Order: sequence, then structure tokens, then C-alpha cells
Amino acid sequence: MMPARLLLLLCLIGPVFAEKKSPDVDCLVVNLDYVSCTWNKTGTPEVNYTFYSKLGNDQWKICNHYLTENNMNIGCNQQVDSRDRFKTFRTRLTNGSENFEKGHELKKQVKLNPPTNLTVLNGSDFNLWFYWNHTSPAPLHCVEGEVRFRTNNNNWDFSKVSAGIQKYCITFPSSSSRYELQVRNRIDDYCGESIFWSDWSEPVVWGSNNSTDVDCLVVNLDCVSCKWNKTGTPEVNYTFYSKLGNDQWKICNHYLTENNMNIGCNQQVDSRDRFKTFRTRLTNGSENFEKGHELKKQVKLNPPTNLTVLNGSDFNLWFYWNHTSPAPLHCVEGEVRFRTNNNNWDLSKVSAGIQKYCINLPSSSSRYELQVRNRIDDYCGESIFWSDWSEPVVWGSNNSTYSKDLMSPWTPVIYVVGVITVILLAMILLHHDRLRIILVPVVPKPSPFLHNIEDWFQFSKGLKDNFKPDYNERACPVREYNYVSQSDVVSSDGSTCSVTTDQTDCSIEHDPEDLSAPFPSNPVSYEEVQKASV
Repeated sequence: MMPARLLLLLCLIGPVFAEKKSPDVDCLVVNLDYVSCTWNKTGTPEVNYTFYSKLGNDQWKICNHYLTENNMNIGCNQQVDSRDRFKTFRTRLTNGSENFEKGHELKKQVKLNPPTNLTVLNGSDFNLWFYWNHTSPAPLHCVEGEVRFRTNNNNWDFSKVSAGIQKYCITFPSSSSRYELQVRNRIDDYCGESIFWSDWSEPVVWGSNNSTDVDCLVVNLDCVSCKWNKTGTPEVNYTFYSKLGNDQWKICNHYLTENNMNIGCNQQVDSRDRFKTFRTRLTNGSENFEKGHELKKQVKLNPPTNLTVLNGSDFNLWFYWNHTSPAPLHCVEGEVRFRTNNNNWDLSKVSAGIQKYCINLPSSSSRYELQVRNRIDDYCGESIFWSDWSEPVVWGSNNSTYSKDLMSPWTPVIYVVGVITVILLAMILLHHDRLRIILVPVVPKPSPFLHNIEDWFQFSKGLKDNFKPDYNERACPVREYNYVSQSDVVSSDGSTCSVTTDQTDCSIEHDPEDLSAPFPSNPVSYEEVQKASV
């Protein structure tokens, strides 16, 4: 009976004499800004300890910022310099007469904040580029990173990023896939490697399967219009935030809606803001989707206005217009398209600063239609977007105000009457030779058997009689004689004679009424002619 009572007594008073376990303090340098020490590893302590700390041989400092749990002190944050992690850090917990001291080597006990401002861009080299910033006081060359990404919510792939680098590239991404990326960082071994990585950053997402992908466009250098309904109307109403560079986040004041759901936002900006990185954030409860945008090339101007057309004193056709954006005139280039009589369009570039276009020597019987559009040129940071085409301006006799639908009903009648008139005139000409010959003469074709010039023309009998003479005229025959010397020609009676070479026989008298006689009344005999020719 006695041993049983003794055993019971020992069980009751044993905890009183048992050694009390000291609280264990763990310390961590957070982002090189302060040291955070906690002593609730085994649970909330039963008493409120007072916390002291010191670096090296410095004086003890009481805690100014306690961490609590259930109204009990469980930790303390103490401000330190980024170089203090190379010193021994000592802590002390006191409660009445109780004191618990401990020394800590902080060199490897550094945990940085996660990277921020994650941005994803589809580069001009057709690769997918991710960018981020680290926010600790550590020099950039002391911070290494680690990236994890996945495609279409598959398993994560991990990749180390060397110290000093704040970007990551995915080569030739598929436009039909969804890419999700996160990054974390830590102090590298060159600057005293830490054993703690930061937490993972917020994810950034890119791809056609992303229902929260935001596209932004600078409209006429007046506002940024962002939309997130590329794949359809979203299922939830996202809250939209944006900021430029290192400015504060601004909530959207002007939402674009579709079926009572937010699908976009217009934010006012300055014309120079397009050269800054524009960041957007969509939030819905605990969901956050951030993205960075380079707006330099994402500018779309309003189309030109006040198009006029003038037929100039130089006989050329001049078109004029005005642009209405805040951009300087020398920063705006144009493109003209025109067509004639509704044929295919011809395109022509217009240099920056010019607001007119010339068509040389236009045809007054043609219809000219012209439109113009503009954009920021490469001298001022070229945009990839042209404005919409302006309203068309028209000039010419075939102007649409005289449409075929408005053609007079008398026009077909005039055409028919004209054709009938031409046919009747042709019939009249064919049945009246005199008119036909006068109006449409036949080209003569000479014949070797025709002796009279009037026979060359196929005149009618009545017209041919007009060519016959009504008077008589003496004929004057013409012939040629060869000269023969006196010694060669001897007459039959022994005398000599001289033969002349008269050109005509007009001196020889003959009957003037005998027009048929080509020779004189006393012709030379055949023998004489023979002698003369010898």
C-alpha cells in the first residue's frame, strides 16, 4: 500500500521539479532590410518573453516591434544594415529571472522578396521573352534566379538564371499554347550564398488559351485602350489596374462592357507615355494576372479629315486633307489609295509632313476616287498600326451623283433614232449615183487601153457628156526627124538636098477640116525615108 501512495505522489510533483525547456529562437534576414526572429516553433509560448538582441560587441537592444499570436509575443523584427549579416547576431529572451541566450550566424540566413513586375513580350525575333525586377538592396550581380514555366498547365520545367540577369527566353513558342512562368531569387555564392530562395513570384501568362490575356493600344495618342475578350466574353468581372513605369497602380475609371461584363478599359495618358513600360493587372478575388506592354509601336491614329479635291491652274488634280492627332506634323506619314472608274486601287506613300497628293493631267471623262490613312513614322518611333481609311472624296464626270440608275428615259430613244437615221442615209447614197460619186469618189485605176482621160473615171453618162468639147481646134501633130548630111543623101536626079528637123508640121498647109490627117499633103516617099535613115 505504501509503495502505491509514493508512486502517486511522485507523479503529481514530478513536473514541478522537472527541468523547464528553453524556447528556441530562429532568426532570418528578410530582404536585407531587417532580422525577423521567432520562438513559436513548438507552439504559442505560455509566457510573454521580453526580447533583446545585439550585433557583435554592441549594446543589447530591446525589441520595438513584436509579433504576436493569441496575445502572446512569438517574435520580433529588428532593423539591420545589409552588411550586418556577416556579424554574429545574439538574442536573449527574459521572463522574470529566466534568461535564454543564443548566437546566430546570419550570412546564409537571407531570404529576399520575390521578383516583381513580371512582363511577357513576343519579341521581334519570334521568341517569347519574360522580364522581371528584383527589389532588394543587394547589388544586381549578387542575385541569381530560378525560373519555372509550364505549357497548357502541364508539369513545371525549371531553369537557373545567372546572377545579374533579369530575363528569360522561350524560343519559338506555339501560338496555340498557353505559357505560364514564375521566378524566384536569392543571394549567390559570389556575395555570400544564402540557403533560402525567395517565394515564387506571381505567375505571368501568355498564349491564345489565356482567357485573361490583355491587349493594349494607344488611340490617337489620347488614351490607352486595353481589352481582354480576345477569346470571348469573360465569365467573371475582373477589376482592372494599370501603371506607367514606377508609378502607383490606378484603378480603371472607364470600363468597356459586353453582356454586362467588363471586357476592357480606357485610361487617359500623355502622348509621351508610350515610351514607358505600361503594366496591367486583372484581379478577381485572390486571382491576379499581370502583364507588361511596350506601347511605342502600339499607336493607332484617327483617320484624316476634311478631304478636298481641286482641279489646279496647272491642269493637275490636287487632293488635300488634315490630321487631327496631337503628334507633330513632321511625325505623321500617310498613304493614299485612288482608283479610276471603280477599277482596282493604286497605292502611294506620302512623306511625313505632307498633306496633299497630285494626279497629273486627269481625264475629264473619268471618275477619280481617293482615300488616305496615316501613322506615326519611324523618325518619331514608328507604329505598326495604320489608321482606318478616311471617307472617300470623288472628282470627275462619272461622279456617283450621276449614277446609271438616274439615266434619262429618253436616252435609249435617242440611240434608236440615231441608228435608224444612219441606215436611211446609207440607202439614199446607194440609190443615187451622183451623190455617191461626189460624196464617196472611187479611186481610179488606169488602163492601157484607155486613150482619153475621161475614160479613167467611171462617170455616169450625163456627167461624162460634160467633158466633150463644144468647139473645133486645129490639130498640131508632132514628130522628130534625124539630121542627115548632104554627102550621105543624093537625090535621084543627082542633086543634093538638106533634110531639116522641124519639131512641128504646123507650117505646112493642109485642110484644117481634115483633123484625121496626121501628116502633110506631100508626104516623103518610102525610099527617101530609107535613104535618110542610112
